[in-house]
Amino acid sequence: MSATRQKSARAPEGASGTCRNRRRTRGDRQRWVRPFFLANRALDDSLRLIGSTLHTVAVTRRTARRRPLRASRNLSSASDLLFTASVRLLSAACNLEEMTERAEREPETAQHAPEIVANAMERWNFMISWLIETSNEVSALKCSIQDGLETGALVPEQPADRRPRIALAPRPVPVRAFLRLRQPRVHDRIAPLLLRRRRTPRPAGLRVPRRNVQGRAPPLFSLCLL
Repeated sequence: MSATRQKSARAPEGASGTCRNRRRTRGDRQRWVRPFFLANRALDDSLRLIGSTLHTVAVTRRTARRRPLRASRNLSSASDLLFTASVRLLSAACNLEEMTERAEREPETAQHAPEIVANAMERWNFMISWLIETSNEVSALKCSIQDGLETGALVPEQPADRRPRIALAPRPVPVRAFLRLRQPRVHDRIAPLLLRRRRTPRPAGLRVPRRNVQGRAPPLFSLCLL
């Protein structure tokens, strides 16, 4: 019995017939992987921010002549997005540097790290060039709108009128009418409700005569033909 219990409590074996060693050494944990994922996340964030900025620039070019003030405000918001993208790229560079240092400490587990770092650095350089190009485009468009406003080529739009706010004031119940309907007796309060819920009276032709003393109702018509 004891041998059976020991066999059932044993951990499951792998394909090689030996149990999996869950206690790894410190060098096998691949500490350089986490900075790599953080760098990729920062690069993805910067890509999304630059894409949003380009979309704002495209919309601003279409509406700059009709609404130059709003276009200028949108470009200011786009500049803030570019600043956030630059911060993300700086964070990605720091993560790649940390990844390189950790990979040098663990050469036995970082065999593919140099190739991964090279690809990430190539992507980072592309994002930097794209960021500079987008920043120059935003600055040029903003300067052109400001020059148009100063020279009079662009007429600032009129501020939109504020829509009137509709305030729903509660209607107070007249006190006299309330006291008039407020009956002191319970029967007087319920009687109107009972009258409302009462069914529609039946026509006289459909009424059933009441039962007599013997328990049977009289006939509706006379059976005697004489």
